[in-house]
Amino acid sequence: MTEPSDWDRLYARRLTRRALVGAAARAGVGVTGLALVGCGDDDDDGQLIVVQPQPQQSSSTPRETQRPRSQPPPARQQAEQQAQQTEQQEQSQASTDQGDPPPTGQSDQRETQIDVVSVIRGGDLRMSTPADAHDYFDPHRAVFGSTQYWMGFYMNSVIRWRNKGQAILEPDICGLPETPDAETYLFRVDQGARFWDQYPTDGARLVTAEDIRLNYQRHIDARDADGVEDGTFPHRDSYGKTDSMEAPDDQTFIARTDGPDATWLGVPPGPYGWITSPEAIDEFGNRWRDEPTNISLSSGTGMMLPRSYDPDIGIELERNPDYWKMGVDGQPLPYYDQVTFAGMNDPTTIETAYRGREISIGGFPLSSIQVKSLSEDFPEHPTGRVPLGYTVVTGWFNFNPGWDGWDGLGNPYLDRRFCQALNLAVDRHLMIAHVYLGSGKPSVLEDTPWFNTFWALSEDEVLATPGFRPDRGADVAEARALLDASGYDPLRPIDLMAPAFWEEITPGVIETQRSMYREALGIDVNFSLEPFPVILQRLIDGSYPGSGPQWTLAPIDLDPTTAYHNRYLPGGSLNYFHYDYEPLSELIRTMRTTVDQDQRGDLARDAQRILLATHPEHGLDGLGPAPGVMNGISPAIWWPFVHRGEDSLQFAHDSHRHDDTWIDVTHPDYPA
Repeated sequence: MTEPSDWDRLYARRLTRRALVGAAARAGVGVTGLALVGCGDDDDDGQLIVVQPQPQQSSSTPRETQRPRSQPPPARQQAEQQAQQTEQQEQSQASTDQGDPPPTGQSDQRETQIDVVSVIRGGDLRMSTPADAHDYFDPHRAVFGSTQYWMGFYMNSVIRWRNKGQAILEPDICGLPETPDAETYLFRVDQGARFWDQYPTDGARLVTAEDIRLNYQRHIDARDADGVEDGTFPHRDSYGKTDSMEAPDDQTFIARTDGPDATWLGVPPGPYGWITSPEAIDEFGNRWRDEPTNISLSSGTGMMLPRSYDPDIGIELERNPDYWKMGVDGQPLPYYDQVTFAGMNDPTTIETAYRGREISIGGFPLSSIQVKSLSEDFPEHPTGRVPLGYTVVTGWFNFNPGWDGWDGLGNPYLDRRFCQALNLAVDRHLMIAHVYLGSGKPSVLEDTPWFNTFWALSEDEVLATPGFRPDRGADVAEARALLDASGYDPLRPIDLMAPAFWEEITPGVIETQRSMYREALGIDVNFSLEPFPVILQRLIDGSYPGSGPQWTLAPIDLDPTTAYHNRYLPGGSLNYFHYDYEPLSELIRTMRTTVDQDQRGDLARDAQRILLATHPEHGLDGLGPAPGVMNGISPAIWWPFVHRGEDSLQFAHDSHRHDDTWIDVTHPDYPA
């Protein structure tokens, strides 16, 4: 962590206000065509860039020779290209001044993007997936990253991320919003979105503004079909920031907040913002929760139709012939006919499947060593890397005073010294070596991973933080002293819980953790491996016993404000651990209403110091329930017959960007 890597440079890069507006002027695009949200100087990092395109016109000539993705309007395209060129020149000059090579971009593909190609239709896009790592096919309840990835192929949002890492939004069901004042967001349902022509929306009717309002209201109500409050709606509070809504006609959806809110626009493009039909909400009801493996209980608007799911086999999707977004050939997207996710957890199995062309894209949990080996054997295969959005946390600490511990002897987490002892007992570098074979970096919290350079603590500060410092001996000594001070009986075993797929994907990790705790604290730690629905229920009822290092959710936005609001405010929809520290609550409420991006960045870093117990004014009192461990760097490799854009290589929730991926079924390597 001592020198900036390509990923440090990549994720520090944004299209700045100066470059974008300057390029817009050169291209003849008025500033009124660009909505820039966020304040600060010209070199703001982490600001949201919203590009409002003009209506697209599809080509009338099938198989027209063009790019393999929908072309933006010439003015917008020229503005973006000019902005990117300006940024690249500035970055290149800065790198030259520092003696570093210029940034290489998001992918290290050996095959550069071709400007003019013939788009070919057909084929099966095949990938591996941890198929048993699944919770619900309910688009408003699903939290597992694998499930969210599948849904990205067959659901649509009001608006969506074009590139989350660069904080660029684009239209989806609606165009990008108009903001007549600081409290109002007006969306036009003008993209032609239709529900699937299948039960319960036979006939493929158009999506209306009232459909969107009902989806938002379902999040806000967070109740099951019987009207009973239901804790399985994790983003109740995200949508609860909407003070009022109206749908004055079929094409107009208006949402208002109670006062200016710097976080509201980050909610609609998140992985919980998918729009399902009111018919499905009424028809499927509690079956969405009670039949979690029944993929037929799906209703959406997306480019694929889910057809089958088996946790031991995988998931199959089929092209939606009536999809409402058009390709460059004037026909409905997508270009391919099928998407197959083969159920695989073991990296060796995935590598073997890739070599045998059973899958066309190889990704997580493939290791860098495996991808290097594949590249040596298949030098013509493009490769890429992306920071893995799913942070490994040290554990989850249950601060519920009503829980009596795993053995009835009381809740030990109520003494923050015990929590910090467990936190410091985790060997970050051992975890990085075991889980990612060294290809990862420490992250202080799940909502601010290491590559989120604007919002996260500096690398120097991270390395000086207990638990993250290079001096393992100092961490162990402090952990033992804290455990002694807490009065915890070292003869009392600690019983923790872990998701079953944690051990399945990273074999041996549980025993590694047992040995780590025993070496650091001299206490036996036992783990029960459970499916996620069992874990979720324990979280909801407040009896979760805690955990060791394990994966958690990917951040839905680079800006952590909404996540802090949901996770750390009392009663928050993600505050499963009963965290309650008023100084942090006050800080988070201030973040939400502060418009200046630089000020909010300072507040976010203070919040992290409170949660890590390094803030000099708060000490252990504000320690959070889940300090971070790391985020890996996930390699990917794909067969040359797959043509994908760089926006399909993002740190999380990027599967919707495969809408303009295409497969060369005439390529000699494509399996017949």
